[in-house]
Amino acid sequence: MRFLLGSFTIGYPLLISAALAFGRPRLGAAIMGIVLLVPGALAWRARRRREALYQLAEVVLLALFLAVAVIVNEAHVFRLSPALANVVMLASFGRTLLSGPSMTESIARIRRRDLPREAIAYCRRLTLLWCIFFGLNAAFITWLAFYASLASWTIYTGVVAYLLAGGFLMGELVYRHWRFANFSG
Repeated sequence: MRFLLGSFTIGYPLLISAALAFGRPRLGAAIMGIVLLVPGALAWRARRRREALYQLAEVVLLALFLAVAVIVNEAHVFRLSPALANVVMLASFGRTLLSGPSMTESIARIRRRDLPREAIAYCRRLTLLWCIFFGLNAAFITWLAFYASLASWTIYTGVVAYLLAGGFLMGELVYRHWRFANFSG
């Protein structure tokens, strides 16, 4: 399901940019809706119910957004979807700060079950930094949707935002390797 949402997030700017250029934004949104809903319904059966409920809520939120975008058929509304995807990621990461364990702690425990207390605190701070990143990215994409050209929006949402996220991830990996060098794993 995460792969599906990731594919949606990556493919959406390019598909909507093309759809808007050809004057068919509704068609692009309809295609993305099908891409989300059909496999999303199938994923419900393959997961634990609570985890699947959160993921299903994310898919339903994106599907509702697409439905509104199709009805309104306004270019700026279609361009808000990547901001919504960032808000969904912010909610997914932020929810783990409230209920624990943090998102990055859960990911870290896949590789190493026995994390020291210092690493758990680090994971919590890192999850908070990702929340800040997603919030700022959503705000900037929202601004681009209303005030920038389609080309600027497409370049940022289809390339630059991924380079920023990848750079943040790579920087964190380098820092983590240096910071926790004494913790073999």
